This record gives sequence, C-alpha cells and structure tokens, in this order.
Amino acid sequence: SKQPESTNFGDCPICFLPMRITAQQDELKIFKKSCCSKVICNGCEYANTLREIAERLPMTCPFCRHPVMKNEAECHLHTMKRVEANDPFACYQAGMRRST
Repeated sequence: SKQPESTNFGDCPICFLPMRITAQQDELKIFKKSCCSKVICNGCEYANTLREIAERLPMTCPFCRHPVMKNEAECHLHTMKRVEANDPFACYQAGMRRST
C-alpha cells in the first residue's frame, strides 16, 4: 500500500497546532528561525510581530527571544553554528544554500 502524502510540517513549538502545507501553491506557510532552528507557524510569527510593534519592542525570535539577524552574513554564521551542533534542519539549509 502507498504511504499517504504528508499534510503538515509537524507542530508549531509555540501553539502546538499542525503547520499545514498549502495545496494550492505547494509552499510552506512557516518561518524557519536561524537563531534556534525552530520552525514557527505563520500565526505565531504574526502575533509576535504585532506584539513587538504595539509595545515598541525590538524584533526577536518568537521562540527563543534572540534578536533578529541584521543581515545575510550574520544569519549564515549562526546557521553554521547550528550545523556544528548537528542540527538537522540547519544542515539541510546549509546544503540548499550551497546547491544554488
């Protein structure tokens, strides 16, 4: 028997709701954070952004509260630190970056 196609990308570590893969464009409605390599759902990312704007707070990761990376070089450096820690999602990101 054939395995059914996955309908979600796991659960959001903040709200614990399944992160759906959209059927229309086959793109993920998620955010991968380079600071902690957590994959956050669109809703939690949006709620965190609204809170930060309303309270005039600096932009941070909704999961670990690390400040948002300022540029691509800083993001790459932090991703490579996560690769050294053997983080599977960071390894995937680094491999995808090298293949393009």
